[in-house]
Amino acid sequence: MGRWKMDERCAQLLNTIISAEKPVRISDLARQFNVSPRTIRYDLDRIDDFLMDNNLPQLARKPNCGVQFTGSGELKEKILSLLEGIDSYNYVLSPEERQKVILSELFQAKDYITIDHLAKVLSVSRGSVINDLKKVREWLAGQNLELESSPRYGIKVLGDEKDLRRAVVNILTENLEMEKALNIIKAPIYRRTGLAMDRQLKKLFEDLDIDPIEEVVRLAEEQLGTVFSDGAYSGLVIHLALALKRIQLGKDITMPKEELSNLRLTKEFAVASSMVKRLEESYNLKIPTDEIGYITIHLLGGKVAASEMYMKENWAVLQTLTAKIIEVIQSKLGVDFSADDELYKGLMEHLGPTIYRLKHGLPLKNPILKEIKMNYEHIFHAVKSGLRVLEKYAGTKIPDEEAGYIAIHFGAALERNKSTGTGLYRVLVVCGTGIGTAKLLSSRLKAEFANISIAGTVASHQVKERLLDEDKNIDLIISTVPTCCGSIPEIIVNPLLPSEDVEKIKWHIKLHPPKNSKTKQGFKPSMEEILMIIEKYCTIRARGELVSELADYLKIPLHECSKGVVKPVLKDLLTEKTIKLNVEAKNWEEAVRIGGEILVENGFVEPRYVDAMIRTVREMGPYIVIAPGIAMPHARPEDGVKQVCMSLITLKEPVKFGNEANDPVKLVIEFGAIDNHTHLQALSQLMNLFTSKAYTESVINTLEINEVLKIINNCSNAEVDLK
Repeated sequence: MGRWKMDERCAQLLNTIISAEKPVRISDLARQFNVSPRTIRYDLDRIDDFLMDNNLPQLARKPNCGVQFTGSGELKEKILSLLEGIDSYNYVLSPEERQKVILSELFQAKDYITIDHLAKVLSVSRGSVINDLKKVREWLAGQNLELESSPRYGIKVLGDEKDLRRAVVNILTENLEMEKALNIIKAPIYRRTGLAMDRQLKKLFEDLDIDPIEEVVRLAEEQLGTVFSDGAYSGLVIHLALALKRIQLGKDITMPKEELSNLRLTKEFAVASSMVKRLEESYNLKIPTDEIGYITIHLLGGKVAASEMYMKENWAVLQTLTAKIIEVIQSKLGVDFSADDELYKGLMEHLGPTIYRLKHGLPLKNPILKEIKMNYEHIFHAVKSGLRVLEKYAGTKIPDEEAGYIAIHFGAALERNKSTGTGLYRVLVVCGTGIGTAKLLSSRLKAEFANISIAGTVASHQVKERLLDEDKNIDLIISTVPTCCGSIPEIIVNPLLPSEDVEKIKWHIKLHPPKNSKTKQGFKPSMEEILMIIEKYCTIRARGELVSELADYLKIPLHECSKGVVKPVLKDLLTEKTIKLNVEAKNWEEAVRIGGEILVENGFVEPRYVDAMIRTVREMGPYIVIAPGIAMPHARPEDGVKQVCMSLITLKEPVKFGNEANDPVKLVIEFGAIDNHTHLQALSQLMNLFTSKAYTESVINTLEINEVLKIINNCSNAEVDLK
């Protein structure tokens, strides 16, 4: 029949049919491709012509059943190879697809490319290319990039290399998740995307073996002691692959020296350096130091939890941001979250990577954003409007994708409020979109099933490894993505656990009893009564830590254990009794001891707490110097804290703690906390002192305690400003 003209729909239609395990109804295909059944039948005729031309069996059309390719697996592979081998000019591309091809060609070019070259690639006229370039130029402008035209040479993209790489990733992930984009790069055909575009996107990574990159990403997980979400894992692989291709083209990232110096202090930079060493060996390529910094940023932005170093360095800001966000959103939702330790910890760990992504413009895909907006609309809007303090700190608007993930934390907290009972059915929760989503799914499961116990949460790419280490008592895997771990029953659900998924799980539990049927039902202990019994015979040295451990052991929601606890404000803690001015101290250790003795003398802490603070300064180094001239030593609640407390001293002569940026120190504020939340209101107010140069200078320079008390009163009444 001559050269067969294949359009995109026919190619996808054939791909869908040969990938299906059973006959596909024409009516279903019509709905999937948004055309009439008559059009599908016409396309099937054209496909049969194509198959005949290539000496392959035609499609089997079974009345009342559907259409199917009945050939062997070997013949199916041959068809896929044929489709893969058809050049893009054999396809009838839409204008949008042509524009993506143009962008792809521009991003692969080392220098200028001509309009004639693009016309040849697209098999269209020069006029069509020139018309498409108008839209291409608009799209690039939205990515902070410019399309330069030179009559003598052609066209090329101008702009910062960081923006250019981000634009490439945006093309890859415009209509699909990061994991699917990685599959396009790794495999010849992926069912959800157009075949012509698959090949064009694959060309961006031509002749690049992805396996060594995946190996170094897994190595990074091991070295950091963390688990990347599936999206973050795929995104990191793609960013590394893109970096290697750009370096091969001589296009390197450049980074400000100051930012690179700060990144060198992180554990992630050391891990990125070891990753680069392996990549250099695998690809016989020299990778510049600035690229190591860029990889470090992606490691910091892609983790499900903030790094230990980042938490240490920014603990005061992260605690305050977390407390402030919870305070604002709980008022909008009309729910008290102040005693929900899991929300506080989870949100604080989430904010570290979030801040990195926001400050460095790293894109984030949220594959369940639509479902979050639909099913948790009131939570999403409360979160979206309650993130002003985070926007101010990060210096940018919060995208819906980020707000959606934060909304998940609050959705999980609301589910915990409804959650009751102790579980018996051991379930492993698997989720590809991150730890926040896994927590939401876990909370929904606890809320719906009193007899379910969550044995753990893992990312889907690590489930097999986790099951090797896990005990043999897992009864069921509940996952948002298929894991194919055949040894244990698996149910695929939506992360928001709609009613139909609840029914699926109920039916499974009904038919399959748990491996361990021992039960603990009927008795629900009271934390208040337990503490009263303990206090009869013992002195409680660390009440908050005791309550937390007992709550975890007895499966009592922590928010039920802290009702009625008074949360002091700043002026309750910094009083005439806890302030000393113009103190003489020879060094940082003596300064810490003087401030600590104030807490001991007032009966707020035990003497061992002072030693613990000094030990913590040695371990944490300069990170307790949180602002120029201000240090804030502290230790853990179990180190001897009796009640929430603070002391403030100013020094006659400044001392050095070892922080080059913020030394020497003239103001030392020490505090003791009994748990993770009782002190937060006071800490939030204290941030007004740290962030106001006028306030800090007044406190440091005055010799009058009354003057300090006035400033503290002002800090207590003002809204915290983290900028």
